[in-house]
Amino acid sequence: MPALHRVHQGRSGRPWRRVRAYVLQRDGGICWLCKRNGADSVDHVIPLSKGGDPLDPANLRAAHLKCNGRRQAALPQPVPSGAT
Repeated sequence: MPALHRVHQGRSGRPWRRVRAYVLQRDGGICWLCKRNGADSVDHVIPLSKGGDPLDPANLRAAHLKCNGRRQAALPQPVPSGAT
């Protein structure tokens, strides 16, 4: 599958709308990046450009559009040992 088609597939159409609604509900509207309420978008934990699955709920987290945009295509950073 060409890369452009794969990226587009991950952010449009009925399957995306359904999984997006599911993830926002599952995560209770809490942004996984800043931990605040009011998430209005869904972020791919492993970005599509890095091989992330576009429609797998395990690869998706609720996020504020602003937080999601700041993160761009970065991979998640590991939590330092002893951090909570």
